[in-house]
Amino acid sequence: MQNEVFILDSNIWISYVITKRLNRLVSIILNQNLIVLSCQHLQEEIAMVLARPKFKKYIKQSDIREVIAIHAKLCQNVIITETTSLLTDPKDDFLINLYKTGKATILVSGDKELLREASNLACRVMTLKEFELLG
Repeated sequence: MQNEVFILDSNIWISYVITKRLNRLVSIILNQNLIVLSCQHLQEEIAMVLARPKFKKYIKQSDIREVIAIHAKLCQNVIITETTSLLTDPKDDFLINLYKTGKATILVSGDKELLREASNLACRVMTLKEFELLG
């Protein structure tokens, strides 16, 4: 997948973290030399979701900082310059803005509605299952 530029939705990161497979995600990114984009909003969303009480049984509070540090190390941070509101769920608009600003080529998410709408906006999309096949 050379020359592809990925965005991994927060639900992808969280899925790998709570299933204790973050090393698998790191391995896919490093072994395939993937370019993965992120932004401050995405980092904050990952940290906020992982800090929810329902995730306490999966991850310790002290480990959240490590997850964010790994995320920051693996991703290229982008300052979003485009701000559009195109999605049914406005909380996901930043992902489309990140896609456009960062010139991403693939958005990976487990959110079926987001994938459908992003595809309709001419974004290339990929499910978690398809992403797993890369590694």
